[in-house]
Amino acid sequence: MGTLKLDHGTAEYQWATDVAFDGLRLEILSTEGEMIFDVSIPEGGPITVNTFGKEVAADIMLAAIETARGAR
Repeated sequence: MGTLKLDHGTAEYQWATDVAFDGLRLEILSTEGEMIFDVSIPEGGPITVNTFGKEVAADIMLAAIETARGAR
């Protein structure tokens, strides 16, 4: 697990793999440990974000994307 530094606090994240996906996923977690959204980092192709239909604050999304880009 890791921590994203935000303007108004922090958020926890974890790295995950999926046998049906050729790449990594960065899962952003709520304070209760539930997944808020994930950032998919495929071996080939663009990084994508899945919010599962939820509204997500821009600062947490930008911090997660920046972290995901660093994994490439």
